[in-house]
Amino acid sequence: MVRKLVLAAVLALAAWPALGADRPTPALDGLGIGTTALKGHIKILPNGVPAFLNAHAPSNTPQPDGIFITPSGPYVDYCSIGGCLDGPHLRSHMLINTTTKTGPDSQENALAINFTSKTGKYGRWAPSTAFATGDIAKVFGSVCGAYGGGGYQNDLQDCLYQAVAGGTTGSQGPTGNTTSYQDGSVVWKFYGPGIHDGKTALNIACNAEEGSGQIWCTNFNFSVRYKGAGTAWGEEKDCNNGNEDSSAGSRFFMACTFYGGGGPGTYPFLAHQFVGSGAVNSGSAQPYGAHAFIHIAGSPGDVGSVLKDNVILDGGNSDTTIRALSGRRHAIAFLLDESNSQVVLKATGSHAGGGLDFKGATFPAGTAIAVPTTSFIEWDGGNYIGRNAGLGAFTIGSSTSGAGYSAAAWDNGDLSYANHLWSRGNAPTLVSCGAASLVDGATDDHGVISLPTGGTGCTVNFASARQKKPACSFWMTSGQVPSGSTATVGIVLAFSAVPAATELQYQCRGR
Repeated sequence: MVRKLVLAAVLALAAWPALGADRPTPALDGLGIGTTALKGHIKILPNGVPAFLNAHAPSNTPQPDGIFITPSGPYVDYCSIGGCLDGPHLRSHMLINTTTKTGPDSQENALAINFTSKTGKYGRWAPSTAFATGDIAKVFGSVCGAYGGGGYQNDLQDCLYQAVAGGTTGSQGPTGNTTSYQDGSVVWKFYGPGIHDGKTALNIACNAEEGSGQIWCTNFNFSVRYKGAGTAWGEEKDCNNGNEDSSAGSRFFMACTFYGGGGPGTYPFLAHQFVGSGAVNSGSAQPYGAHAFIHIAGSPGDVGSVLKDNVILDGGNSDTTIRALSGRRHAIAFLLDESNSQVVLKATGSHAGGGLDFKGATFPAGTAIAVPTTSFIEWDGGNYIGRNAGLGAFTIGSSTSGAGYSAAAWDNGDLSYANHLWSRGNAPTLVSCGAASLVDGATDDHGVISLPTGGTGCTVNFASARQKKPACSFWMTSGQVPSGSTATVGIVLAFSAVPAATELQYQCRGR
């Protein structure tokens, strides 16, 4: 198997030039495969020899093509394309150095894996469902046992079962490590725990034990060293789901990239993806790492779209879904929408704290919300408040144009309203008024006093003292004209004896 793998890699490589440095221990130069001797292509350090296989030219110079292998340890001393210190500082068990050789009519790869998965299919158990003999089903909610690295585990969930006799399921699927379970007309036997049922073209498992320093499970160093390089991707993925829809909650689940793991004892780590400050080109006239962190391509004329529904940010029980940390500066805005979407932001659900909360923010320019000159806020499906361009006024009412408004504040300072003007403050109190009484609806600003027969005066004390002495006017149904004075705290009135059923009406304006 090792020879086949090495041969496949060798056939993709050109001849390896001579190494420029002596090695403490000579490596095997080439391999004999069949009757063919492959010299110069492969260098293998003998197993168990603790010496370095020097596989690099001086830093920042083209590195020698070839395959370098040290089975007993990371003893290949090499330089990455981006350069390195003269070693041994970069070490590897196996190294492939290769340089492209052909033109734009072919794709070249340092390592290619063609992997086809044709086994491992299973169905999902469901009641009243037909299964044929030999079918395998996963029974969600089942519990079974199996031996693992830590011994026997008897609490494994969602196990696999195989039908030894086909038929139609009943109401309860199998569980445990049964050898025969009658389920409707189907007979099941335990097949396996189904924990590791994935098929992978490349599987990398990393573990950091006690004493480990900095560890990267995978490391990509990608550099474009000249302008005009055309298209350059640090990572490219082509995903095809066979024309079957795969939305959240559907039978078929597919994602181009999936982050799993966690489990009991796992505490929150920093991020699923982290772009460090080292990505910022701080020494350049363009001190930025990238034009966009995530760029979802598409144009207004597209028949379809890269995304059918939305960018799903399911924060679950997290504090926030999107957050910009304190002290960060955005030259234009934290969120910017330049599209022709039906609305900019839309919310559903229940929000106990309100719709927009800016209580903790400061706005040095004084503007918390900036809107176009002619725009309105709508509520209750047909009531609006905003600037009415047809009138040149700030209006409230059932229309965003014309005269269909309830009240207006005009640009020249005028106020107008479509019905009655009244205040809803507390009622004042009457002093030295005899049996006089206030008619319902009286406030500090306006009211009606019912005077007793023969009354000759009345003092009205405001419910709330004013900042300035108000301007007040009076009218009596008897035709009399009262005399008196006004103050910030109330009104003092005097008049000749009034006839029966006399009312005194007052209006006061001012702060």
